[in-house]
Amino acid sequence: MSVLLRLHGVRPAEVSARCSATAELMACLHVLAEPGHHPDRGTWVRRVLADLPGPAAAECVAFAPLWARFRTRLMLPLEPGGSGDLEAELAQIAELDLGVFIQMAGMAIFGLRQNFGWPLDDAASAQAFVRACGERSTRRGVLAGELVADPERFRGRLLGLLHVAAETFFGVLWRRLRPALERSAERVEASLRTEPLPLVVGSLSPNAVIDVAEHTVEFSKLQQAAVTVRGRGLVLVPSHFGHPHLLVKDEKLKNWPQQPPVVVQYPAEQHGPRGADTLDKIRERMLVLTDAGRLEICRHLINEQCTTTELAWRTGMTQPQVSRHLRRLREVGLVVSARHRRTVQHRIQTSRLYGIGYDLVSGIVG
Repeated sequence: MSVLLRLHGVRPAEVSARCSATAELMACLHVLAEPGHHPDRGTWVRRVLADLPGPAAAECVAFAPLWARFRTRLMLPLEPGGSGDLEAELAQIAELDLGVFIQMAGMAIFGLRQNFGWPLDDAASAQAFVRACGERSTRRGVLAGELVADPERFRGRLLGLLHVAAETFFGVLWRRLRPALERSAERVEASLRTEPLPLVVGSLSPNAVIDVAEHTVEFSKLQQAAVTVRGRGLVLVPSHFGHPHLLVKDEKLKNWPQQPPVVVQYPAEQHGPRGADTLDKIRERMLVLTDAGRLEICRHLINEQCTTTELAWRTGMTQPQVSRHLRRLREVGLVVSARHRRTVQHRIQTSRLYGIGYDLVSGIVG
């Protein structure tokens, strides 16, 4: 299953990369709600939950469907521009048209990509929505009932929780994370000025399949969708706590004069060929290159792009062996795979390969 981004005809002015405090806060809340999916965050989760006031911790559990796997559009950029400041983005949620707020919250509570077909101002439809959410889980059903019963109170509770989160743990965390995320966004912006859009967007995930000729990027996801970006705009948002997930949001809303842009929230650690990588990432790349088969594949990709079949013929390996090596090289950001009509061609990220030595020295000295 995958999400296909159609980028044909998208003008440069329609694409931007920027930070978002509420997007990063939602990534943090996602980790708190599903710590089993992020075992490396266990110590952080325990510390934050210990510091949260009891009522706020209970609200985190109650509102968890808003930032579970589907995640609400409310906490992602609603427009291409913006400062990314937490208070400004929370104010935007507070001032959002109530009907639009209900749609965005309702989509996340229901938690499926299907079109939001319930007009919640109609009593029968509202009850059908609550029942449908309850069939998915008791927690979703309860939250849906609260949204339908008093949407303004629901919004007030949500904003209250987000303000408490900012005061107890996120405010300090955001001040620490923001500079690195801004650098990631700046690198993406620089790439947008010099490289084809599919290559830039595809570089945000090691598992992306890029088709430069068709202007598409396909991300492997636990869902199936095709998203046309032209005319809507695209905002690329780096995330630290979103790692390793890449999130694509493209909901269309009723009674919205201009549809919100498509948003891709990507793990900042996966991007940044022009910036120094961490010593852990450098060590990982060096270990990957200690394998003789992967090193041989890299030698063949230095001067030209090749298909899996061509690499198998050149190296004497089987196609499954080559595919496994290519997957590992993609995971550490050394190889990019792009579809050209009926074939998938692989190319090496030369700048990252050359950068291993420089970044290693920079990491030691710095």
